[in-house]
Amino acid sequence: MDRRTLIGMLAGGLLVAPFAGRAQPAPKVSRIGYISFRPGPNEFEQSFLRGLHERGWGEGQNLIVDFRWAAFDQQRLTAMVAELLALQPALMVVADGPGTVNMIRSLNPAMPIVVPAFADPITQGVTSNLARPDGNVTGVSALATELAYKRMALLKEAVPGLRRAGALYNAATPVPRGAAVSVDAGKELGVEVTQMPVRLPEGIDAAFAAAAREGVQGVAIVSSTATITYRAPLCELSLAHRLPTIFANRAYLKAGGLMSYGPDLEGAFQRSAYFVDRILKGAKPAELPIEQTTAFQLVLHQRTARSLGLRFPQALLLRADEIIQ
Repeated sequence: MDRRTLIGMLAGGLLVAPFAGRAQPAPKVSRIGYISFRPGPNEFEQSFLRGLHERGWGEGQNLIVDFRWAAFDQQRLTAMVAELLALQPALMVVADGPGTVNMIRSLNPAMPIVVPAFADPITQGVTSNLARPDGNVTGVSALATELAYKRMALLKEAVPGLRRAGALYNAATPVPRGAAVSVDAGKELGVEVTQMPVRLPEGIDAAFAAAAREGVQGVAIVSSTATITYRAPLCELSLAHRLPTIFANRAYLKAGGLMSYGPDLEGAFQRSAYFVDRILKGAKPAELPIEQTTAFQLVLHQRTARSLGLRFPQALLLRADEIIQ
């Protein structure tokens, strides 16, 4: 999907409002690259562009954003990173994955990099210091991995008598830390948690069917670029197999997920525009501390609960940040 198509997603022409009044000198036009392993844009890119607009950056006016979508193809990703760097952008925005950050560093160590939603930049080896990040990279950290414990506890609270659960993750990647944290959480909570590596999207149906046959009573999704991309079949098939499932953020509940606990990713992408703005105005990434998300949202979907024959406990309803009816 090209840049023009993406901008058209924004209702009302958010970033294409023409200059009003008498003729003015043409502004300096800055250029940035934006790379994602996903097949195409979603609400996260809309939030990012909205954040740029709030800071005075307009596509076709004073900014060019070169978007590239690798569609889960590593060779395509490598080619697209090289292609973007050849355009000599002022900075690169990496929507997902420390691997892409390291690839950019290897090709152009001086290129400033902004990451809208680190899982855990220190553990991932992206930087050694949040306050003064090294490696020419900065952005927003969601610290999402350690929240896997909390999600398992919330799933147990929502599902009466939960004794067996699964931790589903994308099988195309190494076992994520979130899966191991879920297993450890289960041991403390009295829940037997089985890791569920799944090929996405083709293996989702079989994985949920097997889990249901084996007596799994609930599933926690270990979030990744792939699970967010394929959230619709994850939500639909968890419901079809009557498996209560908890997700990492509200984006999944737009597709009908039962419940979620985690950071506001749309807000993180919108906030990442701050770092882009500062770098375009002369700041160095090392001068911009990586911000840590401290607010986490518990969102419950009542209609999905009713479809599963569940009733959220009153204590859970009272703690929810949002209840979708």
